[in-house]
Amino acid sequence: MVLKNKIITTIAGIAVLACLSACSSKSVPDEFMVLKKAPLALPPDFHITPDGPDSDLDEVVDPQEIARRALFGEN
Repeated sequence: MVLKNKIITTIAGIAVLACLSACSSKSVPDEFMVLKKAPLALPPDFHITPDGPDSDLDEVVDPQEIARRALFGEN
């Protein structure tokens, strides 16, 4: 019984040492070296829409009507 406890203790100790040794080889990222990206900005003419196939939807305000026209075409 004593031999069994020594074997279990030895195996557990080796497993703990193996796990701890794996932790030391990892390289940790430096949180102070993070680059900041420029803030997003809208172009000055973002509100301008081109005349195209959606120009007939200008008079439609109801979203269901827009969806119906998109799915089934102009009636």
